[in-house]
Amino acid sequence: MSGCGGGCSTGNAFNPGGHYVGIRINENEDGRVVFCETNGTALGKGQRLVVEGEHGLEYAEVVSLHPMIVKQCQLREARRLVRVGTASDMATYESKLARERTFFSDVQELIRTEESFDGRKYTVYYTSETRIDYRKLVADLAQKHPIRIEMRQVGPRDETRIRGGLGPCGLTLCCSTFLKGFHPVTIKMAKNQNLSLNPSKISGMCGRLMCCLAYEDEGGRPALNQAPAAPEKAQNISPEVAV
Repeated sequence: MSGCGGGCSTGNAFNPGGHYVGIRINENEDGRVVFCETNGTALGKGQRLVVEGEHGLEYAEVVSLHPMIVKQCQLREARRLVRVGTASDMATYESKLARERTFFSDVQELIRTEESFDGRKYTVYYTSETRIDYRKLVADLAQKHPIRIEMRQVGPRDETRIRGGLGPCGLTLCCSTFLKGFHPVTIKMAKNQNLSLNPSKISGMCGRLMCCLAYEDEGGRPALNQAPAAPEKAQNISPEVAV
């Protein structure tokens, strides 16, 4: 799926001068890459950066020097370069990871904890079938960790996206690499593609219908409309066969 709400320009290169590089923000995820505006600063692959993100400063790694940007909507989540990472930034980042591991060990049922790079906030991800009152837990943790704590309950799909893994195709999960959001997936999409309706064949690691059913269905509909209608016959080198 395009991941675009529509109306954006397509077909043009929006990175002709190399003003954007591809960066990875969270090393826990399998390969999600976002773009960062360099402001003309010369960067190298593997270099560490401090960038301005959605919730303050973030520590990132350059993974691509010339990413392909073909849609303007791809730049909506682009970060802005604050500075090239220093030895002090690396020490701050390593200390942050150590504190996250300590915080996570306090409550084993959580999925992941993330501390902002400026050390002002913890974001705690957890999953539950029912709504849980974490006010007492947050109060207890706040005594040990005097910092702002935000609890985020996520569903099975987001849990799988955070944990990462390999899909039935053998590749890293789409949700933890390039998908920016989740789109509705229905059993009708599997039927349109003449796939087996066995749940084990069309379900992902999250236990829900695989996301790829949606964008495979989107791309397959035009091809299906151009296909000959049964019971037409086609002639090739071999004898005539039904299609």
